[in-house]
Amino acid sequence: MKGQNLGFCVLFLLLTLGAGVHGATLSATDLTLATSGSSGSIDVMLDQASSGLAGYQLEVSMNPAGSAEFSSVNFPAAFSMNSASTLPASTVSIVAVDLTDQIKAGARSVKLATLNVQGLADGSSEVQIAITELTDDNGNPVSVTIQPGHVTVGSAVPTPPPTGEPTPAPTTQVPTPTQTGGPTPVPTTPIPTPTVEPTSTPTEEPTHIPTVEPEPLIAAFTAQPMTGTPPLTVNFTDHSTGTPKKWRWDFGDGTLSTVQNPTHVYGGIGRYTVTLEVISDNYSSVERKPEIIRVVGDYPTGPSGFVMVTSQPSGAEVLMGDIYLGTTPATLIVPAGSRSLTFQKEGYQKKTVNVTIRPNEMKLIPKVMLKPAS
Repeated sequence: MKGQNLGFCVLFLLLTLGAGVHGATLSATDLTLATSGSSGSIDVMLDQASSGLAGYQLEVSMNPAGSAEFSSVNFPAAFSMNSASTLPASTVSIVAVDLTDQIKAGARSVKLATLNVQGLADGSSEVQIAITELTDDNGNPVSVTIQPGHVTVGSAVPTPPPTGEPTPAPTTQVPTPTQTGGPTPVPTTPIPTPTVEPTSTPTEEPTHIPTVEPEPLIAAFTAQPMTGTPPLTVNFTDHSTGTPKKWRWDFGDGTLSTVQNPTHVYGGIGRYTVTLEVISDNYSSVERKPEIIRVVGDYPTGPSGFVMVTSQPSGAEVLMGDIYLGTTPATLIVPAGSRSLTFQKEGYQKKTVNVTIRPNEMKLIPKVMLKPAS
């Protein structure tokens, strides 16, 4: 009996270890484009999130470059805080945070982003993924196996040339009839039938219908309020003409949106330039309003980058030394260099995170877990 129990224990241990060996897989789907100039999309997928997913920062690239490029990025609704580097390009950096905990523990087939691709020339490229941050709901890194995708433009199999000239089929000779000794028939002259001229019908003049010129596509928007203290909630309203079909907002803090009339929260102090691009068929229009949003407070000067910060619980103040930068969750403007950011919230212990910021770079800090004060 003891031996049998030991066998069950060993079997259970092996099954447990075997279950632990299988980790998550981060992959890009494949795409085939018929010709250069055509477009399509690929998805970046995480097959499982055993401990949920707080956020990620990935770099996706075409290797080799030249046959296709990334034209734009769409984020699922779960990632309400997101950003993408300047496009089009053969490499794109994408950052996103699940602020509302929609991706819970045990989630499967999680779509992280959809990358729109434009074909440039016949050829093929591997879609490679590099991970900067991939964090679960506990603030821990997620271990994954990366599976690259492939983009193929044009036909990879050349059409074989013809093997030779086809041989024409032989022509059947029709024998010439032999003349017999009978009389030659005399041809009969036909009597012409008189032609009746048709009565002409007067042509009606077409009714002129005036052409209505379509309203031109012009991007326009308003924002309310435009100034305040952080966190500042701003409602953006689209006033574009020409019936746009797509909207692309850049809020100036490294985050984007494709909603027609979005609401955005500015958590960090600074002056933000907002850009709206509207698209209809093959036409687009852009309106850019420099520093339209002003979140008041000490404003960092000189070269700076952006930092996405979240905390558990949210609502933590973020300070750089004695300078208040904003309240989580937020995208903060931080001067370039090696910085120490302190997260503090009443009733919780302070926590300091060291980060290196490069000019115009977007950086994701893993979710900061604050411990209750003892």
